[in-house]
Amino acid sequence: MQNIKKQTTISSLDFNNLRKLMDVLINLKKIEDLDSLDADYNFEWQEDANEMIDGINKYVEQTLASLEAESYQNAHCSLTSLKIRLQGLNGTINGITNDTILLHCDDKEFTWPPLNEDCRLLE
Repeated sequence: MQNIKKQTTISSLDFNNLRKLMDVLINLKKIEDLDSLDADYNFEWQEDANEMIDGINKYVEQTLASLEAESYQNAHCSLTSLKIRLQGLNGTINGITNDTILLHCDDKEFTWPPLNEDCRLLE
């Protein structure tokens, strides 16, 4: 079985840079109550994501090892822990996504200029 090495990022997603962008947008929109947003702005996103990914990798490895050993009770237990870690990561990503949608909308504090016809969205 492959030994999973400790990860430091999700692929190439830079949570620190994403957090910097969100902070700039929050200031632009003059949002003072961070509790009104979905994402948690009270901790370091990159560090938290790294911990979640390390936990996910650990439980994937444990589940695979338990299945190879036909230890289905242990596999069930580690799969449950994996599900919890994945839900945590999903909650973090969903919170950031919801805040991005909110910050993308016009409001009384800031209105985005209309997009020109020649504006091309990056894929």
